[in-house]
Amino acid sequence: MTSESQFTSVQWDRDDQDPMTSAFPDPIAEETNNIEQNIPGDELEESASSSHFHEQTPAPPEPTNDAKEDPKSFTTTTEVTSPTRDTDAAQKPFVTYLVTTVTNDPSIIRLCSTLKKVSEDNDMQSVAVRRRYGDFKFLHECLTADYPQHLVPPLPSKSNFKYLTGDTFHEEFITKRLQSLNRFIHYTNQHQYLSQSSIFKLFVSDSADWLTFQKNLSINNSDEGTSVVSRVVNEDMLTETVMNYFTSSKHKKETNKEIIEISDKLKKLYENLLKLDRLFAKLNKRHSELATDYGQYATQVSRLGSTDQSDISNNFADFSRSLSCFSTSWHGLHKYIDESFLTSLKDCSKYILGLTNLIELQHNKHIDLQVLQEYLDKTRQELANMGGTSSRPPPAPVASHNGGIVNNTAQLIKDTLSTSATPTIGSTTTEGKVKKLQQRVSQLEEEIEAQTAIANDLTNKVISEEYPNWDRFNKNELKASMLALCDKEIDFYKGLVDNWKGVEDSLTQRLQQLESGHTEP
Repeated sequence: MTSESQFTSVQWDRDDQDPMTSAFPDPIAEETNNIEQNIPGDELEESASSSHFHEQTPAPPEPTNDAKEDPKSFTTTTEVTSPTRDTDAAQKPFVTYLVTTVTNDPSIIRLCSTLKKVSEDNDMQSVAVRRRYGDFKFLHECLTADYPQHLVPPLPSKSNFKYLTGDTFHEEFITKRLQSLNRFIHYTNQHQYLSQSSIFKLFVSDSADWLTFQKNLSINNSDEGTSVVSRVVNEDMLTETVMNYFTSSKHKKETNKEIIEISDKLKKLYENLLKLDRLFAKLNKRHSELATDYGQYATQVSRLGSTDQSDISNNFADFSRSLSCFSTSWHGLHKYIDESFLTSLKDCSKYILGLTNLIELQHNKHIDLQVLQEYLDKTRQELANMGGTSSRPPPAPVASHNGGIVNNTAQLIKDTLSTSATPTIGSTTTEGKVKKLQQRVSQLEEEIEAQTAIANDLTNKVISEEYPNWDRFNKNELKASMLALCDKEIDFYKGLVDNWKGVEDSLTQRLQQLESGHTEP
C-alpha cells in the first residue's frame, strides 16, 4: 500500500466546532437534522415512515431554571415500588411500577399536574406515576445517547427466556427486576449530570408529554433491523474492535498511573463480588434445602401426634408447629438473600463493567492518538525525503511594480536561473505531491490537537468525576445491603430463640407435671 492510499479512506475535514460535540454527536439530533435538510417541506409527511424517527418530533420540555436556581440547592428523592399487573387495550398483560418522587426542584414541579404537599414545615412536594419496563428502557437509551462520556447505570436484562416460559409475572422475577430498577433510578438521581437532564425530569413527573414524546421519538427499525441508537453503538463497538485487532500490541498498554490504579481496584472488587456471589448462592441453596427438610420433618412429627392420648398428641403438635415455624423462617431468609442481597451484588458487578467500558473507551481514544501520531511522523518523513518542509508556508509577498521594467526583468531572470538550478522543484508532479503532503500534515496536526483535547477531557472525567461518584454510590449500596442482611439474620435467629424458648418452656412444664404425677403415690 502506497503512502498516498493510506489516507484515501479517512476523512479529515472538520468544521470549526467544539471538539467534544464533534466527537460524541447526539444521534437523535443528528438524524433529525439530516431528515430536515434532505427532504423538501411538502414531502416531510410522506417520507416520515421511511425515516428512523417520526417527523416533527417534539423535544421534551426543557426545565426553565432561573439564573439564581442552583440544582445543588434542591433535594430530590425517587423510589420505585409497588409492581402491579395490568392489561393493555389488546388484553395483553404487563407490569407497571410506581415511581414516587419527593422534591422541591421547580423544574420538576412545573412539569407535574398532580402534586401532594409532604409537610407544612417545608416546600417538599410529592408526585407519583406508574411506568412500564419499556419506559425505563427508553430513558436508558436516551441517557446513553446524550451522555456517552458518563456512566449510565445498566438496566436489568430483558430475559427473553422468561417470556417464553411465562415466568415474567412470577413474584421472584418481578421482585428482582424491581430491585434493579430502583437501583437504576437511585444512581441516576444522585448523578450530577444525569439527574439534571430534561428526559429524566420528564420521566419522574406525571406530565402527559412523556407519552407523546416517547411515541413521537420512538426509534423505528431500519432496513437492517437495528435502531439508530443501536446502530451507532454497534458501529462504534465494531470500529473499536477492528482498530484494536489491527493495532500493534505496543499501543495497547495503559500508561496513566491513576487509570491503572482505578482499573486494578475495579478488577479486585469485581473478583471479590463474584466470590461473594458464589459463596452466598451456595449457602442460600443450603438454606432452601434445610427449609424443605424441616418442613417435611414437621409433617412427619404431626402424623406421630395422631393418637388417642391427649398429652402425647399435644406435645407432638407443639413440636410440629415449632418445626413449621423454623421451616418458614428458613424460607424467608432464603427468599431475601436470593431476591435482594444477591441481586445487589450482581448489580454492583454490572456497574463495575459499565465503568470498565468507559475506561476502555478513553483508552481506545489514546490508542487512536498514537496511531494518528505515527501517521503524522511517517508523512513528515516522506515530506522531508522529497525536500519539502512540514511547517506551514508563509503568505506570499505582494509584488511591487515601483522598481521599473529593469528591476522587474532582473528579478524574472533571477527566478528563472534559480528554478533551472533546482530540477526537483521545477517538476510539476513533485510540487503537487509536496503540496498534498503538506496539506495532509496540516490536517493531521489539527486532528491530533482536537482528539488530544477530547481524550484528555474524557480521562479527567473518569478520574475526577465518574470514578469518585461510582465509588461513593457503590460503597453506600454495599453498606446498605450488608446492614440489611445483618438485620435479617438477627431477626431470623431472634425468632428462632423466641420460638424454641416457648416450646422448651411448654415441654418442660408438662414434663414436671408428669414427674409430679408419678411421685404422688
